[in-house]
Amino acid sequence: MPADQLITVPFLLEFGHLEVDKLIVFFLSVLAAVTVNAEGQALMATTLGDIQKESKQRFHFNPLFHLDVSGLLCFAIAGFGWPRQVSIESEQFKHPNLYLILSRFAGPLANLLLAGIAGSIVWVMHTIGSEDQVFKIVLSVNLMVFVFSFLPIPPLAGASLFSPFFPKSPNTFAKVSAKIFPYLLVLFFVFLRFNHIEILNNILYPVVRAIFSFITG
Repeated sequence: MPADQLITVPFLLEFGHLEVDKLIVFFLSVLAAVTVNAEGQALMATTLGDIQKESKQRFHFNPLFHLDVSGLLCFAIAGFGWPRQVSIESEQFKHPNLYLILSRFAGPLANLLLAGIAGSIVWVMHTIGSEDQVFKIVLSVNLMVFVFSFLPIPPLAGASLFSPFFPKSPNTFAKVSAKIFPYLLVLFFVFLRFNHIEILNNILYPVVRAIFSFITG
């Protein structure tokens, strides 16, 4: 049986035919994805020198505190999303621009690590003749977060690549943009999905499927 036969890859919610068991697994996968993403960013930032007094605001491992409304909406619509913005004070870094980029990308790399663990379980179960949709959904969700995080659009990690070109101190425009861009991104994916525009199928989905197949063997 092909590795993705029990579910579609990438895994997207079918609003006209929601299955309760898959919906529950998907939501739990989202909680895991946002938690490892946010904590990965926080760990890297702390390691590189951004040590904050209120560390509990970053290291609490409570997925509910990491949820972001716009990110959760994007998960429901597009199969990927993002956690609540992790506080990073780049002025504490020895190399602010580089270390900020490394900290932001530590999030999706943590998702790739979790995807690797889930994929290994899928591979073992397949080897012994058993198939399970739970870990396949966990794998798909985390791979989606990993791949889409490279898009250079706020609030995704890829946007940090442009940090050297923006003012060091946030101005009014930057603050407003940080609040508006996530919802604009959600609306963009709503437009793509409900107008059946296949641009993502042709560009990013094949990457997700290729990594999925590679991990699961």
